[in-house]
Amino acid sequence: MKYGSLVLARKDYRVLKKYLKDNLYIEDYSHKDALDTLEDNLKTALIFEGEDMPEDICGFNSMVTVSSISEFQYTFQLVSPLNNDPKNGKISVTSTMGSLVIGRSEDDIITYGPPADSVSLKISKVGNLKLEKVEV
Repeated sequence: MKYGSLVLARKDYRVLKKYLKDNLYIEDYSHKDALDTLEDNLKTALIFEGEDMPEDICGFNSMVTVSSISEFQYTFQLVSPLNNDPKNGKISVTSTMGSLVIGRSEDDIITYGPPADSVSLKISKVGNLKLEKVEV
């Protein structure tokens, strides 16, 4: 990780903690592993006030592009579970992909998928949208 830990805005940190506490839907064991890792990483996360946040961090409402060495590329918006709509490029922060990228920065590498079929993906671009509110 570029910053050594997850980097989160204080308000995003609070909302994430609530989502993890209330999350009752686990897709599969790799999703559970991703959520467990996110929960562990939150313990050492660097927390900033919104105006002090580095601009290359994946946060709520960020447009995130991940890519692989095989030139696969996927762009999505990181949203709350209430706004999850994968068909329209909106990925929940509590999904497997969302929980792997939240709090990470451009150029960080994530491992996505089950151990036998996992792929390494690079966070190649982060665009932060200035939206007023994150829904809880």
